[in-house]
Amino acid sequence: MDAALNSAASALISQSKALSTISTNLANSGTSGYKAVSNQFFDLLNTAATSSTNTSTGGVSVGSRQNVTLGGTITSTTSSTDMALDGNGFFVVSDGTNTYYTRDGDFTTDSSGNLYLSGTNYYLMGWSTNTSGTVTGSETSGTLEKINVNKYSSAQAATTTYSLSANLPADAQTSVNTVSYTNDSGNSETLNYAWVSTGTNSDGNNTYLVSITPSNSSVTLDDGTTSGASQLTYTVETDSDGNIVSVTGTTGNTIGYSGTELPTSITASDNTSSSVDTSAETWSAVKSNSGFSKTSSLAIYDSKGNEEDVPVTWTAAGDNTWVMTVSSPIDSTGSASGTLSDSSGGTTSSYSYSVSFNSDGSLKSITPISEMNGSSISTAPTDSSGNAEVSVYSWNDNSAASTVSLNLGTSGSTSGLTQLNSGLSSPAVTTKSHSQDGYATGTLQSVSVNSSGEIVANYSNNESIPIYMVAVANFANANGLQSLSDNVYKQTSSSGNSVLGEAGANGTGSIKGGSLENSTVSSSTELSTMITAQQAYSSASQVISSSSKMFESLMQVI
Repeated sequence: MDAALNSAASALISQSKALSTISTNLANSGTSGYKAVSNQFFDLLNTAATSSTNTSTGGVSVGSRQNVTLGGTITSTTSSTDMALDGNGFFVVSDGTNTYYTRDGDFTTDSSGNLYLSGTNYYLMGWSTNTSGTVTGSETSGTLEKINVNKYSSAQAATTTYSLSANLPADAQTSVNTVSYTNDSGNSETLNYAWVSTGTNSDGNNTYLVSITPSNSSVTLDDGTTSGASQLTYTVETDSDGNIVSVTGTTGNTIGYSGTELPTSITASDNTSSSVDTSAETWSAVKSNSGFSKTSSLAIYDSKGNEEDVPVTWTAAGDNTWVMTVSSPIDSTGSASGTLSDSSGGTTSSYSYSVSFNSDGSLKSITPISEMNGSSISTAPTDSSGNAEVSVYSWNDNSAASTVSLNLGTSGSTSGLTQLNSGLSSPAVTTKSHSQDGYATGTLQSVSVNSSGEIVANYSNNESIPIYMVAVANFANANGLQSLSDNVYKQTSSSGNSVLGEAGANGTGSIKGGSLENSTVSSSTELSTMITAQQAYSSASQVISSSSKMFESLMQVI
């Protein structure tokens, strides 16, 4: 009877513990990320020797088993900072002293903008990223930091690249000034003269860039200082009356001129004749017929997020060649808002490029032009790939200096600049598309989480910028974690050390923003288990009651 009482007592104790586990599960049936705990019963045998004719009695003990790796159903919520792990892994949280882990994604922001587990003192941890979403440092525990959604309350970016697809009208080339001459073989040849105003210099004189291009591509030009050139360019400086003050070549050499005439001796050579001196063209005649020249603007952003307009003038120069002149940026009133810099870093009000096309209208080449800037030579800048640039030495609003690479297409391609007939009664430069990577200042409106675990800040300028990467931890034995209050876990020797990484990589699950993982508790299962525990508890009570009556009977016999 003693053995029976001991067995029944152990049953009462074990079933009471089991009922406590069931009660805890039911209480957390609505707790996000909670993992149901199940009971395990173990029989207890006494150590007395037994035989086939004797029954060994002992009792029962109970233990609990957690199934942390079991995933719960994921449901959408109305909070953009909620998140759920769909697959393996744990969110990494910290109380400021120690690191813990949780499947509960019910995160909200405190007064400083830090994301924390709602109702607790555990803060969500992650790594800072650049605007492309790439973690800026190593993905280790030592580089983890609190995720603060107010890290960038506003966002703006200076333009660094600008892509332009546009057509320069081939039919505009017919309006170029021409000078005809007869070569030694008696054949008629033509030189094309084009000009573009490049502003005023420090003396207050007007400056112009004049280009001379042969229509016959096999012809080369020689002005006495430059030979074998496919195009000659000059900086022409005139006084307020329009009289020529100086004519300067691309290498800084002063070219002889007479009165109002441009260079008086330009020698043209082709494959069938010896050199021929062409007739000099007067500046007044060239300037009186400006040919085709149109100015458009490239809208870029400085480092403060202010939009700036950069005027670009397209001047037809003949022989499938154009002069592209970049001028100092202007503001909404038309006043200069910045100062350009040339290839050597010197300041200038404008610089130019020679843009040539193939016979099929595809881009052939873009070449920087050198011209005089006061007493020094100024050459248009290019980037490391040879692309034309908008290089701003300084802005009037004290923004940082800007360098914008211009993607105008590649040689032999029609994806950027082209030269095709416009089909219009009046030729026009037609912009097909343009794009750039800068944007105006925007204020923070909201944050969201994507499947890669990026915390994305959404701004009023319609820009969405990744600012953090949520850290995800994996364990060799996740069921070996120690469960603590507030639905968090602590690393143990049984679980092994955490392995940190990004969501969706190396076996970790993806993250669903605006969602929560439901508890894995099944109320119907728990109620069924509770009934079983109640019946077992009642039966054990009956054993004790029966044993008590048997003791009473024995005592009456005595």
